[in-house]
Amino acid sequence: MRQIRIAILTALALSAPMVYSAEPDYSALNALLAKHVKPGSKQGITANLVNYRALKSDPQYAAALQSITDFDIKKLASKREKMAFYINAYNIGAIKKVLEKYPTTSIRIAGDGVWKEPALTIAGKPLSLDAIENEILRKMGDARIHFAIVCASLSCPDLRREAYTAAKLEQQLQAQTKLFLTNPAKGIRAESNRVYQSAIFTWFAADFKDVDAFQRRYRKDLPQAAERAEIPYNWQLNE
Repeated sequence: MRQIRIAILTALALSAPMVYSAEPDYSALNALLAKHVKPGSKQGITANLVNYRALKSDPQYAAALQSITDFDIKKLASKREKMAFYINAYNIGAIKKVLEKYPTTSIRIAGDGVWKEPALTIAGKPLSLDAIENEILRKMGDARIHFAIVCASLSCPDLRREAYTAAKLEQQLQAQTKLFLTNPAKGIRAESNRVYQSAIFTWFAADFKDVDAFQRRYRKDLPQAAERAEIPYNWQLNE
């Protein structure tokens, strides 16, 4: 009887479909970000700064890019896997757009078309940064993505020094949101009865639904019934 049971289990194991990883191998992207993204300060803004010059010549850049563009997106089974993948795609796509014009002082140096031009080809489909953000990520319904995607500028949220993954996504999004909302130079700054806030809260107000309530989840110190004003957005390269 025991031998029959073993034979049945063996047959079932052999007949089971092969299980593939549901996410890309992010090892090259992790190595690239850890090596070329460092904490710093520029023009009075504390930020993670990118060494684009060194990154451009690093063989890991091509490998990191390929890990996104060559991945079979049909393997992305869960919402978290998809969200992590497309956040990484946006961020490596923004880096790619910078490097196409590098050396440059801003990703916007070529005009606003940079957001609508193809940045990456994924699953045979050219995707712009706008398409990744507005047609894919925003439709997933989590406003915290706005603090994970980075448009290569000083006033953008900080580029994380690791890839986003499904397993760590909740912790990563929470950390990114808190980091940005506690940065007085580009996130939120409270002065007396006035709150200065990033333009992100204006541009994507609908995503946050109740901006004030969203902010207070991370900033309990904000004054009640405060006036709101925008922090000027600095589009200088996060270099």
